[in-house]
Amino acid sequence: MNVYFLIPPSGNKKHVPERVFGCSYGLYPIPNIFILTCASILRDAGHQVEIIDAPITGMGVKKFYNYLSTRTDCCFIFYSVNLSTAIDNNSARIIRSQSPEVPIIFCGPAPTYQPERVIFDKKTFVARGEPDWTLRELISYLAGNSQNSLDAIKGISYFRKGIVIDNPMRELIKDLDELPFPARDLLARDKYYNPKLKERPFTAMLTSRGCPYQCSFCVPCSLNFARKIEFQKCYGTDKIPPVAFASPARVISEFELLKKQGYRTVSIIDDEFLLKPERVMKICNGIKKLGIKWGCLARADHLNNEDLIQTMAEAGCQYIDIGVESFNQRILDDVKKKLDVSVIPRAVQLLKKHRIEPKLNILVAASPLETEQTIKETINRAFSLKPGLVMLNICTPFPGTELYNQALKNHWFVKKDYYPADVQKESVIQYPHLKKETIEKIVAQANRKFFSQPYFILAHLKLGLNFKNLVNALKSLLKKF
Repeated sequence: MNVYFLIPPSGNKKHVPERVFGCSYGLYPIPNIFILTCASILRDAGHQVEIIDAPITGMGVKKFYNYLSTRTDCCFIFYSVNLSTAIDNNSARIIRSQSPEVPIIFCGPAPTYQPERVIFDKKTFVARGEPDWTLRELISYLAGNSQNSLDAIKGISYFRKGIVIDNPMRELIKDLDELPFPARDLLARDKYYNPKLKERPFTAMLTSRGCPYQCSFCVPCSLNFARKIEFQKCYGTDKIPPVAFASPARVISEFELLKKQGYRTVSIIDDEFLLKPERVMKICNGIKKLGIKWGCLARADHLNNEDLIQTMAEAGCQYIDIGVESFNQRILDDVKKKLDVSVIPRAVQLLKKHRIEPKLNILVAASPLETEQTIKETINRAFSLKPGLVMLNICTPFPGTELYNQALKNHWFVKKDYYPADVQKESVIQYPHLKKETIEKIVAQANRKFFSQPYFILAHLKLGLNFKNLVNALKSLLKKF
């Protein structure tokens, strides 16, 4: 069967949903590593696979639908996040009007949370949670190559006799080494970049799935979010799925493959790359000879081991995104961050010492304890550390998070429920003492102030980011505020 992974045109270049982390409109394009892994699995199963990324290739609406209308003997797949649900649903219905019999499959966190929002006929399906093996089995069934019945396929939802049927959850993938490497050849790789990494070609990599922490606001990378939502539907919202890891040997092999393929920079998008320091040390020692530059995400309390930081730097680590959220301990405790605010300055100091760029991610208004004063104190404290980057986002309680349930119960949503919004510009919640307009104004002013600071520009030139790339990065950032 011919399988098409679809990323439709948004109709607005400033509002292209970013689908890897799934909570913002894209500042810069990251390859969706999750669908690339699924694509490899499906190709290995004998299917022809294509990825149509309309925003990245500049394919307009008319050309997009005209192209799809000529496809036959095929299946279309949407990987949907909360911000893309309306776009993807609309696209699916247009496709259906053109091709009444073509199967349409949704996967990702949004359809996992509410399959009934996207299933509109007997030819529409949802592959919930981790879609890897579910898609293989479902598409085999749709192609007529399976002896299994539809109700025997775990992890899917579908339409039957006027209602949506949810089959039992599929078991989590425990050993990531059993997955094939992502089919990166299906993308126009020169279109993707990360301004924190100065060289191209650039790609993303996932070396683990899951996070052991239970922050009330947390939206992990979109695959892990779908994984978590599906797991909690089965086991309860107070439970979290166990973390699965790829072995150091597997990660090193993927880096070696990327080197052969000509990649020069990589973003490791694990929710927390440093959960197992010994594992990270093995990976770093195995890849340092390759000369690939890379970055990752980590908590501040996992960045207190100088030997580890030094080894990461020697292995090519260029930046680390740190989820700080707030410099107010009461707020951190309230959102269940389980982080001592005092460890943050030490983490920034160590990274700067070893020439790894620290990026501090601040999440404004994640707690009803937040006030105008606490926001400004956090901003001032973050700026005083002079990290490589400070990014302030306004907290959005996404469906599937604990904070979403709290916001509904306490009537914090400004429109009574969640709606898609740009987390760097718009607040969908407010508190009795902290209004939407105040939150948005403080964040916009702080972001503009940070990215226009002379020290920020000079620091990035010293780190080797050439002037053209720096200008492009600043344009990507400042156009948001």
